[in-house]
Amino acid sequence: MSQEPDSQQTTAAVERKTSIVARDLIFTTFDELLAEESPSWVAGLAPPLAIHANLDSVIENTKQLSYRDALVVQLAFWLANGEATDITIRQEGGRGVSKALGAFLATKHIRAVSDSFQNIGKNTENLARGNLPPFDAVLVLGGDPARTQQEIESAFKYTCTKIAANARPVLAMPTLNRSNLTFARVGSLLSQLYTTPSGGAYEQFAVAALLHALVEQQGETQYRVETKNLNASDKSSRSAGDIQILIGNRLIEAIEVTANDWREKLAGAAKTIKDNDLSRLTIVAGGVEAAGGALFEELAALGDDLSVLEVRSFSLSMVSALTRPGRASALQRLYQLLDRYQPNVEIVNAFVSKLVAVGADSKLSHRAD
Repeated sequence: MSQEPDSQQTTAAVERKTSIVARDLIFTTFDELLAEESPSWVAGLAPPLAIHANLDSVIENTKQLSYRDALVVQLAFWLANGEATDITIRQEGGRGVSKALGAFLATKHIRAVSDSFQNIGKNTENLARGNLPPFDAVLVLGGDPARTQQEIESAFKYTCTKIAANARPVLAMPTLNRSNLTFARVGSLLSQLYTTPSGGAYEQFAVAALLHALVEQQGETQYRVETKNLNASDKSSRSAGDIQILIGNRLIEAIEVTANDWREKLAGAAKTIKDNDLSRLTIVAGGVEAAGGALFEELAALGDDLSVLEVRSFSLSMVSALTRPGRASALQRLYQLLDRYQPNVEIVNAFVSKLVAVGADSKLSHRAD
């Protein structure tokens, strides 16, 4: 027998409230753990012995973070319900909490996935399907009606504590003063970044950030600029290049970026164009201006429509096209990409230090010239 409309509305309201309680519980717990002084409950924290080893196995599996993050969500829902809950089943509102968790952890400089259930529970409510036995074991035991509130709370807090310990010591992004973001200051910053060894991180993510800001400034909401992890190959990331421009799921442009000589990207260019049904490919690299006329001769010999641009001049042309608010958006985006898509904390912190040094932050007016 189907539920009456009033009953359905009541159920939906309860589910919304539960998901909000679960989300807030997660946020509050991590905020406490990441505060200067650890909460008092950390000292005596001990998860149930029956799942201790399985919890560690899931938490320490850095190649499958979706299971770790989903575990946090499921345990939080048990606690939000305040009673025995079958956490082998994805809870109503779980997708929203999963997305909120991914975004929240990113702001805390903790590696996470953007939506754990997108990867492991998109088309099914059953999460314990034999794909990761330790994960299943925790959910099955946690869903046992015999489990107590204290046991689940200990498992939840233990999981969050272990995750919080992985927060990276990244400097905060300074508040930007848009009026300070002149072409000269932003151009100087990029020039300094490009002469600083970063394994190509500054080059790839600065170009991606500038393109993103340009699309945003022009109001082209149908376009999307994507990039990938610094050390991920195009094949492993299922992308056509270091940077892609898409409309929906349709690839429009692919861009390869390198801090090294542009010739390094030529070898696979023809295959990239063919495999991804592209009409052209752009390579942004160093050493282009020094090549002179030889550049065009080499490109003409290949036959494909390849554009090769000097990373510094290409970046400066985009800075010139951006308004000051657009430049602020690009710098914010660059910070996020450096934090998220490459592992070296010093690369992020050096960016922040250089940003302050060129006077792009809001404290410029308080500094003597």
